[in-house]
Amino acid sequence: SDVCSSDLFAIVLALFVPGIAMAQDGDVNSGAWSLLAPFVAIGAAVISRRVVPSLALGVVVAALVAAAGAPLVALQSVGALLVGAATDLGHFQVALFTLTVAATVGLLTASEAMRAMVERIEGLARNRRGAMVVSWLAGGVIFFDDYANCLVVGNTMQSVVDRFKVSRAKLAYIVDATAAPVASLAVVSTWVAFQVDEIGKGLASQDLDSGGAFAIFLASVPYSFYCWFTLVFVGAIAITGRDFGPMFRAEQAAMRTEHTVDDSKSSVPAWIAPITIVVLVATTFVVMLTTGLNGLGDDAAGARLFEIIGAADAYIAMVAGGLVALVVAVFLVVLTRVVTLQAIPASMWVGVKPVLHALVILLLAWTLSAGIAATGTGGYLETLVTGNLATHWLPAVSFLVAAITAFATGSSFSAMGILVPVVVSIAIAVTGDAMSGVALACTASILSGACLGDHASPISDTTVLSSIGSGVDLVTHVRTQLPYVLCVGAVSVFVGYIPAGFGVSPLLLLPLGGVICVGIVMGVGRVPTAAPAELLASSS
Repeated sequence: SDVCSSDLFAIVLALFVPGIAMAQDGDVNSGAWSLLAPFVAIGAAVISRRVVPSLALGVVVAALVAAAGAPLVALQSVGALLVGAATDLGHFQVALFTLTVAATVGLLTASEAMRAMVERIEGLARNRRGAMVVSWLAGGVIFFDDYANCLVVGNTMQSVVDRFKVSRAKLAYIVDATAAPVASLAVVSTWVAFQVDEIGKGLASQDLDSGGAFAIFLASVPYSFYCWFTLVFVGAIAITGRDFGPMFRAEQAAMRTEHTVDDSKSSVPAWIAPITIVVLVATTFVVMLTTGLNGLGDDAAGARLFEIIGAADAYIAMVAGGLVALVVAVFLVVLTRVVTLQAIPASMWVGVKPVLHALVILLLAWTLSAGIAATGTGGYLETLVTGNLATHWLPAVSFLVAAITAFATGSSFSAMGILVPVVVSIAIAVTGDAMSGVALACTASILSGACLGDHASPISDTTVLSSIGSGVDLVTHVRTQLPYVLCVGAVSVFVGYIPAGFGVSPLLLLPLGGVICVGIVMGVGRVPTAAPAELLASSS
């Protein structure tokens, strides 16, 4: 039902023509045929603009490739791949953590505890600049989930930006630009568990212990150039009040628009949400340290914090943190009588319902990742890269491929699920060291590129949620945000991933790229003034 009838012809061709050709070829479980599944998944997403059926189609094609074009064998393979992805312990833990955090956010949102916390931050706003800076800071507070960031910060800050005549398009950009980057960099978030799991698959494909995936993730964080540069760029936009392109015109128009502002305040104690968030983070770290020390055994004495965290069971820690935080949130809202016991399930459902679609995408991304592994895509790409692509270009190419994939599918998770295991495997194969600068840059390039594609795509879930949460038209949000996304993306390529591929330290590239981002805002941007009436009409 998700696929329009006008898309069926292209999808049917994509499904059956490869199968016929493979059946004639015979042995296709290697070579260029192994690239077919990700290409079909991305191509179907471009044609249909629907993530779920596109990923499902990719799974079927991967099964056909693995089965050498035999339809019945492929059908059995699809079932096996789905069951394997759904019953995998790590996948179950990721899903459980996502659901518990979503339920906690739903409870805090429905009880207005989250709003009460953000209202305290709102008190910092005294003018237009303050309204934008507060929105930017609020995006950092809701660090544990991008969906929560989009919906909570967007809805809460609407009255603030309206009061100081900041455009809703600007609010949507600030929300979108802090949601995924913050969630992808935070040690405790719904993103990290998935990212670590995908890195672990890349390690396993090279016969390495997947338990070191979390340590690799931590070491790769400085190489997440797009995420860091985006946070700097949006901060510069907020602090200077400068804009350019369609956003500048939207800001000029907003300065002539009058809004009816709701000045009502939440009566819920402002300490409920902060305590819950602190419990989430603290519990996760305590369990990480405990499992890390247990994992090191006799080597725990004198071990560094990084080594302890690297040996920790991140999945168990995150699940424990999510469950304890949920229990604490239930206890606090009942204790303060802001939500009755009878209303708690419905309040949790407010947070859980929006992420169910994301969990379906996760399941299909996991399934497609397993299917791609079964077709030997990683080994074939390793052969191509080793023979034809210089190692130092790999981070930049990986970043661009991830951005295109996420843009086409509208999902950063699907892009990471398709590419992270393959690229991590390739990077380790060509460098011989998972902790080398190039390998870490490649790992981070997929995560950052997925964020870029997610920001640019009009069918991305966070793009849609940002526009909904901020109360702005989706097309307006995409049009005003895109120039900023492309600017930061260009800086990430030329100041980040290309130099990193040649061995330049991220400790040098991060401040350099940050300065360039600020320079772009200062050099190209202008402070908007009240626009003439005809400009207001043309930008509406």
